[in-house]
Amino acid sequence: MKEWWKDFFGPLAGEIMFTPKAKVSKNEVEQVIKRTKTPKRARVLDLACGIGRHSIEFAKKGFEVTGLDYSKPYIASAKRSASQEKVKVQFVKGDMKNLRPHFASENFDLVVSLYNSFGYFKSRKDDFRMLQEVHRVLKPGGKFVLNTLNGEGVKKRLKNPISMGREPIKKVFMIDSAKFDEKKAQTQAEWTIVDARKSKAKIHRLKFHQNVYTNPQLKALLRKAGFTIETTWGLLHGEAFDRKKSWHQTIVARK
Repeated sequence: MKEWWKDFFGPLAGEIMFTPKAKVSKNEVEQVIKRTKTPKRARVLDLACGIGRHSIEFAKKGFEVTGLDYSKPYIASAKRSASQEKVKVQFVKGDMKNLRPHFASENFDLVVSLYNSFGYFKSRKDDFRMLQEVHRVLKPGGKFVLNTLNGEGVKKRLKNPISMGREPIKKVFMIDSAKFDEKKAQTQAEWTIVDARKSKAKIHRLKFHQNVYTNPQLKALLRKAGFTIETTWGLLHGEAFDRKKSWHQTIVARK
């Protein structure tokens, strides 16, 4: 069975995910820099970089940046944006659980996985493999910032399945349905999207799921991969972390 993330991240999904977030990218990057104390001109790897919104902000602040994503359309979009912003970023198409074809060991000062891109793999062994790969490409003393769902907060929020309607982009309407499979410790979601921007509206349905980890579980996994935990906060923009309530957890780990 093909993994869902190999086909999910097309142009429409990208518009829905990234357009509403465009204005907060700078603040999110500033939070990461402040909390990791990463020096200027450091080498940064942005995993699952999408259309490059964080990669470009890091580059604007003088870092040497590489962004990696599996989606060809997103890599193409990221390259166009970097050119428009007149910043230098190397964008690479690749799978974050296997970085060996692209990067040597001890290559980066900072690796980031931002905006909830962890836990997509069918096997949790591959989630761990990704952490091992991050540890390998980091220089000794380098930092890893991982932003993902917080298991206890998800379990509380999705105690009962939810279904919400919204308009993330003008004339694009969607129903966002989600539930939590406690046995699998996994969120399972479906987007029903009506794109009414043209005279003939189109309906799209996208399904995805994500492995979820509690804060203690994720910290234990990071330690097993060789990391030391430094700090934790909630949503990327700087929200305080509540283990039982926060929807996201953002962890700084050091090699």
